[in-house]
Amino acid sequence: MTLAKQLLLLVSAMFLAIFAINFYTSLSNIRDYLQVESEVHAQDTATSLGLSLSPYILDQDDTILSTMVNTIFDRGYYLEIRLENIDGDTLVQRTNPKSFDDVPTWFTDLLPMQTVTASSEIDAGWVVGGEVHVTIHPGLGYLKLWQQARESLIFACIALAIFIGILFLLIRLVLRPLKRIESQALSIADGRFETIEKLPWTTEIKTVAHAMNLMSNKIERVITGLNQKLEATGKRLRVDELTGLETRSTFETEMKERFMSRQQGYVFIIRIHELGELAAKNSSERVDTFIREFVQQIRAGLEDQSANGQFLYRIVGSEFILISDSADQKSAEALCEKILSRLAQLGKQYDRENVAHIGGVAFDPQGTTAALVSAATEAYEKARLIGQNSFAITEYSANTRSMDEWKKLVAEIVDNKHVRIDYGMQAYSLASRNEDKLIIEEAMSKVFDSDGEALPIGTFISVAETLGRIVEFDLHIVKQVLERIRVDNVAQDIAVNLSFTTLADNEFRRQVYALLHEHPAQAAHLVFSVTAYGATRNMPAFASFIEFAHRAGAKVILKRFESRFIPMNDLKSFKLDYIRLARIYTEHISSDSEKRRLVEAMKELGDLLNVNVLAEAVESDADYEAIREIGLTAASR
Repeated sequence: MTLAKQLLLLVSAMFLAIFAINFYTSLSNIRDYLQVESEVHAQDTATSLGLSLSPYILDQDDTILSTMVNTIFDRGYYLEIRLENIDGDTLVQRTNPKSFDDVPTWFTDLLPMQTVTASSEIDAGWVVGGEVHVTIHPGLGYLKLWQQARESLIFACIALAIFIGILFLLIRLVLRPLKRIESQALSIADGRFETIEKLPWTTEIKTVAHAMNLMSNKIERVITGLNQKLEATGKRLRVDELTGLETRSTFETEMKERFMSRQQGYVFIIRIHELGELAAKNSSERVDTFIREFVQQIRAGLEDQSANGQFLYRIVGSEFILISDSADQKSAEALCEKILSRLAQLGKQYDRENVAHIGGVAFDPQGTTAALVSAATEAYEKARLIGQNSFAITEYSANTRSMDEWKKLVAEIVDNKHVRIDYGMQAYSLASRNEDKLIIEEAMSKVFDSDGEALPIGTFISVAETLGRIVEFDLHIVKQVLERIRVDNVAQDIAVNLSFTTLADNEFRRQVYALLHEHPAQAAHLVFSVTAYGATRNMPAFASFIEFAHRAGAKVILKRFESRFIPMNDLKSFKLDYIRLARIYTEHISSDSEKRRLVEAMKELGDLLNVNVLAEAVESDADYEAIREIGLTAASR
């Protein structure tokens, strides 16, 4: 029951209680007054009638006796007038029936009025000739009392209605700030730190509103500070401090995206020739300057060829990887020549004829990152054999299938549901050292060709998206996971990976909603998994999918989270259930204080946003112990 209703009921009850007491007291006083008045009136009537009959009382047969009694009786509300002689014999008697047609019986029973008889002796000279008895009829008193009660009730009801209306408006006016405070609290829970600009005039509510404003501002400052710390620390983890280039983790992520989107291009490995020799002959400052200028010359070569320089990465000290969107080998060769020309000019400044070699390979969407890097490395070794500042480009081949073959494979797998689901990435609770509670595991799909050879899942998904079959495939996985939850009666949550095409598909949402609505118990353990990189493709669609999943009774996990994809400050606009950190944040965390501070900040932010923060594939015991001390929800090994 709302506070407004409680106040209305309380005030109404108090009003009714006070009114009932006053009403009954008032009616009782009026009744007593009417009884006294009737007694006085009866006595006055008896006295005056006795005086009027005294000349005629001795003649008992005189008709004037009955005439005078009738006259008095007919013009007043009397219950009875009785005239008796000196012996007590009744000479004249008039009586009215005791009925109250205009007054309810329950009212007369509730407020009974006593009828008092007044008497007066009739003198006839020096002797008493008789006695007259007058009893007032209570009907008139009851009628007046009933009219008074009815009018009082009517006026009381009108007053109560008016007072309730006024009270309702006052309560609405007084409690309206509570609605704003409630809205503010909900907005804080959603990550929007609003404040109430116009404070209410009620002192107590004003104090609460002021406290809420302070809390909102404080939480916003805390989250902003944490986000800034995360951004700065996260950038230091993924960006090479010397050159400002992204590192291996970013390169691997970019390669995964290219595999998924089937992009074309080339992968180049660029290595500084004999960097150790340069370091032995020069100071560290001069070596650092050389490396920075080395990167600048590569970027200048990219600009000369109108190539995008954001895909240049520093892997280790002397090794760099470049991902180019070159359309063919001719343009790739022109790019290598321009870069090496620039680097040769740099070598003259440092008295180095041989500065670097480049090995390249055409991007194959059916390959793997490791295979392409290995092929580029082989091409680099060929370039070293060619001579100073040389390059070599090779064609990567891994017995790739034609697109027609892939289409047939995808159709066969989706139509016949030839997919195996393994469950891995099991994250166990970190709440206590002795607890071995499984919190969440991941359903991983594996597909095979007719020979039983495992197919690269990234390529399969990419082709399935192209053919418009990915929604059907993902829906089958969801059904299989729900069946496993039902049959095994699992207690942990199970994450199901979704392609972004599926995530944004309305038909998938319609079918999944109906499916989860039929199985609410299983839906509570189903977690839809989306990569942080994938979510950035369409943030509004991702946000709407989170709302959809929660309406359907399921959960959502954002995996491989890196703040460079989605800033932690933006997470407050989502209502995620889990965040699984990328391995870059927890790898070697036990010996890296900067990473530890970063993960601690993420944990604090997760607590503020009510999000469970997980660690992925923690290898060493020391790292596992470190994240346990930080207090993450769970971790997988």
